[in-house]
Amino acid sequence: MTQLRYFLADTQRFLGRKKWRIVVMLFYIPYWAVLWYRLERSLYLLFGNTYAVVRLPLTPIAFLLQSLSNLDIHYKADIGPGLMVLHPAVGVVVSGQVKIGKNLTLTGGNVIGATRHGPKGSYVIGDDCLLGANAVIIGPITLGNSIKIGASACVVKSFEGDGLTLLGVPASPKRS
Repeated sequence: MTQLRYFLADTQRFLGRKKWRIVVMLFYIPYWAVLWYRLERSLYLLFGNTYAVVRLPLTPIAFLLQSLSNLDIHYKADIGPGLMVLHPAVGVVVSGQVKIGKNLTLTGGNVIGATRHGPKGSYVIGDDCLLGANAVIIGPITLGNSIKIGASACVVKSFEGDGLTLLGVPASPKRS
């Protein structure tokens, strides 16, 4: 039930203020991929680790949506409501090890991955974060709320402050 509420919040972010966009959304493949992620996440929360077996007959659908939408969001990824994906033509990958707050915006070419398995809760991204085009986060790390990651930046260490803008490789806070 929670994932359904989250999907409704995702839909609201896709729509914005112009409710007529629902017509466009119905043909926007990434929207369907986000719906698929929410469905898979619900089933994972229902079945636990046995979902990996339950998922086998659904795998062709998952592969088809991945190839059409260029979105690979692992069902173990814990993403809050309001997920928005813009311009995913160059792909988006989200690891199953992350816990992400509400209103995440991905703009294409993004990778949120892990270098190694860390303890549960060692890969956390706060609320209202935005990843610019081709921005990469390699964890396990912790990022605060309202963080903006610039285009082609690579974040490899934690930034727990709020309202930061991270730029460069490796990413560091923007200097005023």
